[in-house]
Amino acid sequence: MKIRHILFLLLALSAIAFMQPLVFFLGGLTLLLGVGVLVYRDLSPAVQDAVERRVLVWLRRTRAEPAVGDNPPMLSLRRLSGALSEAGVPAERVRRARTKAASARSAASTPPRPSDPPDGPPAV
Repeated sequence: MKIRHILFLLLALSAIAFMQPLVFFLGGLTLLLGVGVLVYRDLSPAVQDAVERRVLVWLRRTRAEPAVGDNPPMLSLRRLSGALSEAGVPAERVRRARTKAASARSAASTPPRPSDPPDGPPAV
C-alpha cells in the first residue's frame, strides 16, 4: 500500500467517526431553527414584538455581565464550610490527598484482605 492510500483510509475513518455526529447535530439544530422560524412567522405582530423585546433584554443582560473568569461558578470550600456551620450543619474536615509515594508504601505494607479475590483464574 502506498502512503497516499493509508492517508485516504485514515481520512475516511476519521470522517466516519467525527462527521456523522457533527452532521446529526447540525441537522437537528437546523430543523429546530426552521420550525422556530415557521412558528415565529405565524405569530401576530404584537406577539412578534414582545418576543423581540425579550430577546433584546436577554442579549443586553448577557453582554453586561462580567467575564466568566471573574465569577467562580462554585462556592469555595471555605465559604461552603462557613455557610454550613452558620446553618447548623456540621461540616466535615477536608482530607488532603495522599502523595503517590505514601500511597504506594501503604499499599505495599498492608496485606490483602481475605475478601479480595485471588489474581489467578477462578477455581472450578
